[in-house]
Amino acid sequence: MREKELKEWALERGLVLGIAPALPFQRGLAALKWREERGIITPFACGSLEERCHPRLLYPMVRSLIVVAKPHPDPATVSLPAKEFIARYALGTDYHDELQNSLQELAQYLRQNGAEFTAVQVDSGPLLEREAAYLAGLGYYGANCNLIIPGMGSAVSLGILLTDLELEPGVPAEPVTCAECGRCLKACPTKALVAPGRLDPARCLSYLTQARGVVPSDLRPFFKRYLWGCDVCQEVCPAAGREPAQLWEQGAEGNSPEGSYRFTELAAILAMDNKQFTKVFGTTPLAWRGKTVIQRNAVLLLGNWGDLFALPLLEQALRSPSPIVRGHAAWALGRLGPSARSLLNKARLEEKDVLVRREIDEALEAI
Repeated sequence: MREKELKEWALERGLVLGIAPALPFQRGLAALKWREERGIITPFACGSLEERCHPRLLYPMVRSLIVVAKPHPDPATVSLPAKEFIARYALGTDYHDELQNSLQELAQYLRQNGAEFTAVQVDSGPLLEREAAYLAGLGYYGANCNLIIPGMGSAVSLGILLTDLELEPGVPAEPVTCAECGRCLKACPTKALVAPGRLDPARCLSYLTQARGVVPSDLRPFFKRYLWGCDVCQEVCPAAGREPAQLWEQGAEGNSPEGSYRFTELAAILAMDNKQFTKVFGTTPLAWRGKTVIQRNAVLLLGNWGDLFALPLLEQALRSPSPIVRGHAAWALGRLGPSARSLLNKARLEEKDVLVRREIDEALEAI
């Protein structure tokens, strides 16, 4: 199977394919060192800086990297609850499984045609997948740090197949092809985009909505639109191929669903037990964190929307088995003003967890 055949194979499966040489990722290494010098931690990453940017440190026999891009699902085709509050990549079937299956199929074919070594990575190894895609000529970097594929934008998920076959590589795009309009930096809710092409992951809502545990109190007010992930810097990008979205600056206005629909959806999520969560979200990328994280995020949205319609939902969340959900629900109630005081006082008398009691006390002080 040669390069043309590989690309035809990908197109038949709704993928875009490129080939990169197994050379060091010089650009990616520079970006990682920039973070390291400033004490910025890259969440969810594994391996050393060198291992993340040197394919042959991991696999000395590798000669080519086959990179595939899978478009994110079209929200109009998805019936997932609360989809308006979930980043596009997480809608529908988990892209990890889909790309893994496709690349394993391709790996088997390559072994049948002379390859002695193959390895697949879909968010499952240290190599920088966006950098591999860039070197394969699939696209160019935007100021928002996303890889932009001409004609597709940045709404894609990536996977890599490493092989010992010598394949003709693609040609990287010109270094400066982003419009550099500054829209993404201006729109980033938490200012995680500190400069063009420079991201502080610990402030990125995409990370924060997935991280377990307590959300720092100074970052909670930015949970206004997303339960999971964040597409804001992509939505405003001219390369997305549509007019920049109207962002939610205050409450749940703008392009939010009409009426009480948004509360109904969140109420259903807050009422889920583990079995129900698995039934609804088990085949999506949300499943890996379990229900506590998304329920925590739901109460933060309710608090930030500032609508008293949320009072009974947050009262329910104050009885959650999870202290993480209860603590964030207390914070959210504090955002709703005097009407929440009686609920918080009652919860204060019943609460046994020290950290949750502290959240309740702080919420009462804020009213």
